Amino acid sequence: MSENKPTILLVDDEDGIIASLRRALSDFNATILSANSGPEALTLLSEHEVALIISDQRMPKMTGVEFLHRSRESQPDAVRILLTGYADIDAVVAAINDGAIAYYLNKPWDNNLLLSRVKESLELYTIKSENRNLLQLTTKQNDQLKELNESLESRVAEQTEEIRERHQELADSFMQTIKTFSTMLELRYREVGSHSQRVGALIKRLARSLDLQGTEMQDVVVAAYLHDIGKITVPDNIVSKPPEQYTPSDRELLAKHPEVGQTLVYQISGFEEVGVLIRNHHENYDGTGYPDRLVEQQIPLGSRLIRVADSFERFAFAHGYPNKDTLREATAHLVRNSGTKFDPELVKRFIECDGANEFTFEDIAQKQVVDPDSLSENMTIAADVYTKNGMFLVPKGAKLSKGMISRIRKIAKVDPIPEMIQVIIEAKATKKESAHV
Repeated sequence: MSENKPTILLVDDEDGIIASLRRALSDFNATILSANSGPEALTLLSEHEVALIISDQRMPKMTGVEFLHRSRESQPDAVRILLTGYADIDAVVAAINDGAIAYYLNKPWDNNLLLSRVKESLELYTIKSENRNLLQLTTKQNDQLKELNESLESRVAEQTEEIRERHQELADSFMQTIKTFSTMLELRYREVGSHSQRVGALIKRLARSLDLQGTEMQDVVVAAYLHDIGKITVPDNIVSKPPEQYTPSDRELLAKHPEVGQTLVYQISGFEEVGVLIRNHHENYDGTGYPDRLVEQQIPLGSRLIRVADSFERFAFAHGYPNKDTLREATAHLVRNSGTKFDPELVKRFIECDGANEFTFEDIAQKQVVDPDSLSENMTIAADVYTKNGMFLVPKGAKLSKGMISRIRKIAKVDPIPEMIQVIIEAKATKKESAHV
């Protein structure tokens, strides 16, 4: 069968019947083949891809039902119509029940009904063909993925030490990719610094205090960086408004962002749990949140963690970088809403692990301004870093690692940093955690 022109096979031992069928089907843009017996038709099926088979029931050597059964071996997707002029209903019903035929018509047939059935059959075959092609593509991709996985497993077995040495580099690259996704959103929402990076830093501190590890730890950190990714679909006219000017319809649209975010990350294989955490990060502990009004332990732990960190950060940074008083007020906000909006146990853990200290920086250290080539490990960024084109690179308070410095230098080569980078040479000794995740 050509790409746009299907093939129809007519099978009848009477040439007159075949001629009548050809005339009836002349308006279809189709290639029409014909045979006078089942065996002859089977030969044609071995040579041509056929979309539709129309066969008479009573023929010498092989009945229509027998032939249509046999035809499935070489053309399983072809649609089959049986023509019968005899009271052979039992064979017809049996053929319908086991899938050998899709329709049957009595002879002499009604032309309008015949044309309708042919049209439906060709449409059905097109759908089958598309599904088959999609399945073949999926199978091919799965096979390629399987081969890749097998190759990776073999390499891990043969070069364990090399993989261990590169593990941290790959992990850093993965997290930088996640941060890039969150930065794309924050280029639209020009908040103070980087909301998602700060939430990510808080989540890592909280998750460590709960001894989360492995995939569970990774999923909640990734979800923290991407928790607001659904907002990327919000129209510009709403993005540009300050929150106090939102209309009820604006708020209704914004309230859909957890569900939209889940849908977006579901496109990434292995991010199913990340999507669930994003969907539920606005659920309240008492069941008054959205979108599913989950309550207490029904809300995934990662979503409850993000709820605490997200709310603390928004409260603390509502009017710029916070001082100690603002951070205390933000912590008090968590306590006041403990048991209603927030999981009380997680609020307690937030206070115990000194979450507010994530954003506490003393001015006792020496500040300098340097260019990207002069950066060194353990310097602390003293002011948000942006490129000339407005890309957010590093938030205030981030403690530089080797990987971060390499990334800053690479990006600066293609998108320069217009101002020198402010850094703290000696950060406060008691600050053990970093804003870098």
